[in-house]
Amino acid sequence: MKFKPSLISAAAALALGALSLPAAAVDYFFNSTAVSQFGSPTYGHVELTEVGSNVQFKVILDPEFNFLTTGNHFVFAFNGTGVSLGDIGTITDADLNTYDKTDTSVVNPPFGTFQFGISCKSNCENGGSKGGYEDPLMFTVANSVISDFLVLSTGAGSLGPAYFSADILGINPDLGSSGFTGSVGVTAAVPEPETYALMLAGLGAMGFVAKRRRKAA
Repeated sequence: MKFKPSLISAAAALALGALSLPAAAVDYFFNSTAVSQFGSPTYGHVELTEVGSNVQFKVILDPEFNFLTTGNHFVFAFNGTGVSLGDIGTITDADLNTYDKTDTSVVNPPFGTFQFGISCKSNCENGGSKGGYEDPLMFTVANSVISDFLVLSTGAGSLGPAYFSADILGINPDLGSSGFTGSVGVTAAVPEPETYALMLAGLGAMGFVAKRRRKAA
């Protein structure tokens, strides 16, 4: 049986379209904290998207939390294999704060030591009394792929190491987390199901094209 060229072309376009999409936004959830008042199971997520040779970071908190800086904690901390401080681009948030970045003495208790830390530089509302600053926190890391950032911290406490960590504040007065501050961490690097769905869609489309071509031959 032969199929019309238009059908084969459409299937090929579907396959190529699935493959040409930027790597699906892979979400890694903040799933660990020493602050019992935050509840469970998650507190937000880190969304990583590959665009060309760069990785875009978007750190999103659950609605009852804001970012802040307390004690010696960093707003956000992470590791990156083969990444240098200069690869990290401009850091922004919803409140138009400005941020510093460092690769020196980055410790976010209780998750230990990380390679890179981000701290608020201006317009910051440090401590729990001023309400913190809103997500998302966003920046781009040049010359990288998502797998570069799946590196655990070292020297962690009882909760174990994390891939990412953030310092947050509970802001909803109707919840038990209100007014409490502390770090949350991503301790399990498991992508969201949507990532696998996109991969399977691309493979399925390629299989569809191959099958039709065999039958048409």
